[in-house]
Amino acid sequence: MVSSHFFSADAKQQHRIAQPSRLDDSSQGGEAPWLLDTLFSNLSYDLEQVADIIDPILTAKNHCYRTDRYIQGIVAADSAFLSTNINPGGVIQVTLCSSRWLIGRGSRCAVVMPQPGMADCHAALNFDPLRGFLITDLGSVGGTWVNGRRLAPVQSHSLQDGDLVKLGSLRFEFLQQCCPPPGWDD
Repeated sequence: MVSSHFFSADAKQQHRIAQPSRLDDSSQGGEAPWLLDTLFSNLSYDLEQVADIIDPILTAKNHCYRTDRYIQGIVAADSAFLSTNINPGGVIQVTLCSSRWLIGRGSRCAVVMPQPGMADCHAALNFDPLRGFLITDLGSVGGTWVNGRRLAPVQSHSLQDGDLVKLGSLRFEFLQQCCPPPGWDD
């Protein structure tokens, strides 16, 4: 078994899953039971919420306009998790719910990016229920850029849906998705 910040899964199963470009292509690619397990865990086993969020996760790449790489922040009630395709295989990966994720080359990072110019712990992505998603450069040499503007080290910057982020030589879009609150039928 492989244990990571994403989900413990058999390594062959986790790295051989093709990313569908559209939801209706998912039957042609491999199934991702570990992806569903992580989503169910993140969304308190609420089937309606998983159903509402699965399509935006599987189609996130279709919402990128300036690059084909992304990190998607997903808000469910007052907690959050990330989905991303920034990895050597370009597969969709989902983190567990948290309020802070490290991004960089190091193995302790939630989103590992082995690109040139990337520090071991390059930046931190935070979620605050009142302020949304924030990115902070952790004093990296290559810097953290949002929409062409370099961020000062250790200063938080609010991210908006569609922001273009550059860490070292890697460019990606930040996407944001909010899960609707669970519906209760009385």
